[in-house]
Amino acid sequence: MEIIDRIEERLNGDKKFNIFFDIYSFTNENISGYLPYFDLKDKSLLTVGSSCDQVLNASFVGSDDITICDICPLTRYYYYLKMASLYTLSREEYLIFLCQTYYGVNNPYFLNYNDYEKVKDTLKSFDYDSFYLWDYLFNCYTNSDLFNLFRKDNNSKDDIVNCNNYLKNEQSYKIIKSAMLNTSVSFINGNVTNEEYNRTFDNIWLSNVAHYLNRKEIQDMFFDSERVLNENGKMLVCYFWNNITSDKDYITKELNDKKTSIITIPGINVHYDNSIILYEKPKSLCYNKVGE
Repeated sequence: MEIIDRIEERLNGDKKFNIFFDIYSFTNENISGYLPYFDLKDKSLLTVGSSCDQVLNASFVGSDDITICDICPLTRYYYYLKMASLYTLSREEYLIFLCQTYYGVNNPYFLNYNDYEKVKDTLKSFDYDSFYLWDYLFNCYTNSDLFNLFRKDNNSKDDIVNCNNYLKNEQSYKIIKSAMLNTSVSFINGNVTNEEYNRTFDNIWLSNVAHYLNRKEIQDMFFDSERVLNENGKMLVCYFWNNITSDKDYITKELNDKKTSIITIPGINVHYDNSIILYEKPKSLCYNKVGE
């Protein structure tokens, strides 16, 4: 597999890989904080997010049609590892296996081989390519080595639980297993800033992608996303890990006369607030359906 060659180059210290190759083990956004602002029951969602927690949280509240568009080439493979872990491990085992930091210190059991042995048969049944990749990596590298495929995450187990509704308690963990059985998930390994879609969506989540863009790129991403957003659909235009007005003004002023709202939500860390820019598409702006 070509992807294994690329991973081995990365693990052997090749510096050509940028930050977008990294996997997020869990979200670093407070998804539970912005979920109430979206109607996801029996609705579709286009989202970025290599942690795949966006998928799980959206499914938890009833979204049944989710597309992940992410520039990280490992997103699809990590999704199936995470799903196999979800259906095989207990909630506590799942957190131990996938949390980089546990109770404020580095977790020595992150991606440990014993838990991988428990999930690998389920992984193989879900997606053989993902099984082939992870089985090779777990048998050729230590979990300390595999740590280098992930973005460093200092959020504790409690932080991760607080921002993911599907992990709140044992009942939530049981519900998500049932919900995911009724959720269709598709993948696009691409850049959400210039991807061309052949369909439309009820909801779109763009995370913090705008932070990496210049003025024209922000405009292009917004209008390309708006084009495939259904009438009365909602878009998370940008996520912020603070509540500083000037930071949001930089994004909103690039959207000209588009009516957006700035919503303050609790941060992952209780000591500061986070916020999102939210846009709802009015019916008068609906264009011809994509593909017509």
